[in-house]
Amino acid sequence: MLSFFGRDFLMGFKTILIGLLLAPVMQEPPAQKPAPPTPPPYVERSQKQFSFYPGGKLEISAGVPGDVKVIGWERASVMMETEKIISNLPEDKAKVLSDQYPIHLRWNQTSVIVTTSGPLQSSATMEINVTLYVPKIRTDVNVKMIQGDFHISVLNGWVEASLLAGSIEVKSVSGYFSLTTQKGDVAIELAGKRWNGHSLTAATRQGNIDLKLPVDYSAALQLETHNGELSIQYPEQLVEGEKVPLQATTLKAGHSLRAAVGDGGAPINLLTFAGNVHLSARDLP
Repeated sequence: MLSFFGRDFLMGFKTILIGLLLAPVMQEPPAQKPAPPTPPPYVERSQKQFSFYPGGKLEISAGVPGDVKVIGWERASVMMETEKIISNLPEDKAKVLSDQYPIHLRWNQTSVIVTTSGPLQSSATMEINVTLYVPKIRTDVNVKMIQGDFHISVLNGWVEASLLAGSIEVKSVSGYFSLTTQKGDVAIELAGKRWNGHSLTAATRQGNIDLKLPVDYSAALQLETHNGELSIQYPEQLVEGEKVPLQATTLKAGHSLRAAVGDGGAPINLLTFAGNVHLSARDLP
């Protein structure tokens, strides 16, 4: 005779067994199809060269992301190299999109205007990189960019550049320079004995500034960070017959340096609102 508890156990076991036998067989979920491969980027490159007199003006308005380079050379002409990159689209659709947004170029012998534009909303991404070789003796430049890095080198002229997001690189230039970026670093490397021209001004709202000068350079420096460090690796300066090291002044949350190097001269004004500033000599051993 089964006890009361034995009968309960047997009844419970039968219930569980019947439930397992009647339960639907679990099916494995169907295998997911692999995602289609991403098409390789579609790239279009072009080159154009035309006569251009020293003393002319170059205007660039970059309405899509991409880098811009302006390089001085000896010729009385301009050579423009462009690279358009479209991602996330098959080649045939990328070609159609590229044709809808051509690179606009207007030019004569004293004026060049380059304009790039692209779709505001699209599953594809478009990037246009532009490199221009221009007369280095004197070419005025005005650049406006929404996103990308700006490089300018070996040029004398009246130069203005405004970037929403991107870094600025400057090498071996002279004249008048006014450069600003909302978010990006600023790197400046100068050559010669002094700044030959009116002034050099550069500012970034969020980014570091790096300035490299020859050891025997002459200029009036004004370097400032509102929120960051200012470091100096530059030789002592001779003041009234005595060697005096360059020293930064501490601000509330940053540092500044106002000093003449060499014989003084044209002003070099560099400012970052949030970032570090570094001054160094470019040709120290």
